[in-house]
Amino acid sequence: MKLHRNLALGIVEGLQNIFIAKVPLRIELSRLLKLNRKWGSRDRRLLGQILLDCVRWKTTYAHLGDFDEKKNHFNWRILGVWLLLNDYMIPEWEELGDLKELQKTLPLDKKNTKRTVRHSIPQWLDELGLEAFGEKVWEKELSQQNEEAKLVLRVNTLKTTQERLKKLLEDGFNINSEINASYPDALILEKHYKLTHLNPFEKGLFEIQDANSQQISYWADPKPGMKVIDACAGAGGKSLHMAALMENRGNIIALDTSTSKLDQLMKRVHRNRINIIKTHDANDTSFFKSKKEKADIVLIDAPCSGLGILRRNPAAKWHINPERMKELESLQFQILEKNAALVKKGGKLIYATCSIFPSENSEQIQAFLNSEAGKRFTLKREETLLAHQTGFDGFFIAELNAE
Repeated sequence: MKLHRNLALGIVEGLQNIFIAKVPLRIELSRLLKLNRKWGSRDRRLLGQILLDCVRWKTTYAHLGDFDEKKNHFNWRILGVWLLLNDYMIPEWEELGDLKELQKTLPLDKKNTKRTVRHSIPQWLDELGLEAFGEKVWEKELSQQNEEAKLVLRVNTLKTTQERLKKLLEDGFNINSEINASYPDALILEKHYKLTHLNPFEKGLFEIQDANSQQISYWADPKPGMKVIDACAGAGGKSLHMAALMENRGNIIALDTSTSKLDQLMKRVHRNRINIIKTHDANDTSFFKSKKEKADIVLIDAPCSGLGILRRNPAAKWHINPERMKELESLQFQILEKNAALVKKGGKLIYATCSIFPSENSEQIQAFLNSEAGKRFTLKREETLLAHQTGFDGFFIAELNAE
């Protein structure tokens, strides 16, 4: 097999932007595809796969080639290792140098390489994982985080059921899925498909949402007629899920500091035919005064390192560092303090992240409970959902009750 030069140029440009400019992988992939609309479907899929693999296995590939990240053509050489590992021809390009000799040393000798190389992670992250989980659990979690994530749908129960949507996708589009009794609104697809152009999606019959992400709304357990605040709503996946659980009766206010994300949420609201969600700027201090102790449920899906979802976004392990972790932890605590005041007496506060590390999760909850803002709350339950134990993304969820 052969890789065309123009596709290789796109891949190398993408790696440069992801590794150096720290552009999120999904955003960079989308940008490259928009710039190169003439690429065929095969090339577009190949671009996505190579970019994902090279980002995920950067340390491993560099080790195999004995490459120095600071030297010229590093990203080209990372691409070259991918080509060798996947039985592609090595083109006679200057940037690749003489990589054919590497064929003799492939694949990786896992028994004689350290964990940071085997699993392609930075040293500081390995140390953090060992401290948090111990070697046995950490090794299993890293292995799972380097597997391809499953594609999971959340059925819009306002419009259809798991069974009906499952049959519709199978009969109409030859898309097979399975039902897991532990996730009552989820369909787990047998493989990855392009879905957002399909009529069932355009009609709002489903959203794309990981099964463990769906668990957060189950923990919130909103009832019809309740007043709910989604404090870090983003594009609103959990607001939409809670609206369905509330049977589109009640009131949900979706807060965020990003107007573009809230605009995206409202597009999804219209597609899902939901009318109980309203958006508001999270920077508006008057909102917090007017809504003090008014909400039955406040959900905080806090900004975090994203180190529980490396299967979907392996770039996070190269974008995050200990200093950035500290900044995020400070922000998380501020968000907890600020939004806890919105929970009424007898109400519920749900705190969640897509991180699996205690410093962003259980330690945050304990610090909050020991603070002035947290003294009226009690911790009912908390859980870290690990990818290797559940088969889905890593998350943390805590439920606190206001007294």
